[in-house]
Amino acid sequence: MATMSATDLRGRSASLGASILRSSRLLLLALLICAILSFIFTRPHHGHIPDLTHRASPSISISSVDSPSPSPSLGKGQAPAGSSADVKNSTLGFERVFVINLPERYDKLDAFALASSLTGFTHDVIEGIKGEKVVNKTLPTLDNVPQVAPSFQLPGARAESGGIVRERIQTALVLEDDADWDVSFKDQLVDFATGSRYISGTKTKPRSPYGDDWDLLWLGHCSAQQDPKDDRRFVIESDDTVPPMAHRVNFNAVPKLNDLGYGNSTRIVFRANDGVCLYAYALSYRGAQKVLRWQNKVKTFNPIDMGIGYQCRDDPNFTCIAVFPQLVDSHKSAGRQSRDSDIGSFDPKQMRKKGFTHNIVRSTRLNIDNLLHGGSDGKIEDQWDDLPQLSMPRRTRFD
Repeated sequence: MATMSATDLRGRSASLGASILRSSRLLLLALLICAILSFIFTRPHHGHIPDLTHRASPSISISSVDSPSPSPSLGKGQAPAGSSADVKNSTLGFERVFVINLPERYDKLDAFALASSLTGFTHDVIEGIKGEKVVNKTLPTLDNVPQVAPSFQLPGARAESGGIVRERIQTALVLEDDADWDVSFKDQLVDFATGSRYISGTKTKPRSPYGDDWDLLWLGHCSAQQDPKDDRRFVIESDDTVPPMAHRVNFNAVPKLNDLGYGNSTRIVFRANDGVCLYAYALSYRGAQKVLRWQNKVKTFNPIDMGIGYQCRDDPNFTCIAVFPQLVDSHKSAGRQSRDSDIGSFDPKQMRKKGFTHNIVRSTRLNIDNLLHGGSDGKIEDQWDDLPQLSMPRRTRFD
């Protein structure tokens, strides 16, 4: 498994401080949170974000109560209340699903739309803006703010909102436009939702299939640590969507499953207290309020993903739930590598013969043609040839 040491990871930001990629991510700490969250939860339904034709089921619709009361404590090993059935609806059990996209990158948006349609969920678009349009006075602090690179993406529309509380949307899933997931994403989320209800202590029927007492769900990351003060885990064993050890790529700080007594085909859901990368994450209404307040108080800029990780670690009232191995990662397509990112510079002559996605066994992006032309008949390709043959049936338990 490819990893970096903790020193390497934290030093990575400093060593790449001069690079456009790392410098760009630093600005995201305030603006990605303070702009995108207000935007996705409050913007009136017109223009680029129309009304959804497929809403989440009534069981997770908006209630007159702004935020649910914390669930009573759930003992270790006790099964949570509620059902994961709504996870398979057109918004994956969330009230809204959003993808972040620069308007000029319609190629990425088209690819995302095709992938999401073939795996059965709808989304709205959050329009990104370029870094040179950011005004310093909008930032909560200028300490450690880098020279703004003109080619990086920020979620925009900070001025379009009107307050995060106005629409009172209870849950939203946010994905990057190059995100990729397994063709069985909905089935994976059924298990994750059960785990989320367990970790968040759901003892009574919740409005959301993921439970009502969480702030952030970290579905797509490149590093996540378990909170040492909470050793509960929801365990999925003999899971054929778990990537083999040789094909797991993370920057650092992922649970050492073998040391915890789990096999190589095991996935766990747990309370997280740190993490890196935001390929996909969900926020509850209450969680969005907490993030907005937290980021408004920051004294020094950090990369957005690390900033969120620090809040998971340092705010005892901020409940972050993660999954490992992750369910969403970043896809790198075949062809010119310069098409990968809008926050860096690449040699236009560099070519990639074959596309890939780290940590995803049956990549949706790599199975587009199969899904279009008979994937329902079992013609789905694994990303690697050395997958283990599982001798035991898939099973779950509450640790």
